[in-house]
Amino acid sequence: MEIVQSLLSKMGIFRKPQMKALTTLFATILIACGKINFANLSRYSALSEKTYRRQFHFALFNAEIIKAATPLYHPMIAVMDCSFIAKSGKKTFGLDQFYNGSHSRVERGLEVSLVGVVDVETEVGYALLAE
Repeated sequence: MEIVQSLLSKMGIFRKPQMKALTTLFATILIACGKINFANLSRYSALSEKTYRRQFHFALFNAEIIKAATPLYHPMIAVMDCSFIAKSGKKTFGLDQFYNGSHSRVERGLEVSLVGVVDVETEVGYALLAE
């Protein structure tokens, strides 16, 4: 975890509580069984589910990782991709009518939007944020 701590401190965009939460998060992901969600992560670490939710800001972290992974002179373009998730029920947050491209029609479910960047020279895409 020293590698993660040194990388986070080099970035200079995180305060001490955020650094602690992120280093704990990465260590816990490696040992957690089952699905990786905030409730399950809190079972395998000393941090609560609420702490994970408060400290979970990965857009800045992902942007810094992308800067470190790609040369500065490579041209980059921003991209957005929307995916449909079929969902039944009435109490799911965000449940509405969305376009399902695989069926070419509007259906009831959830939509996940991903914002990313693509390195034009290497043709590699990097995810910034998913909502």
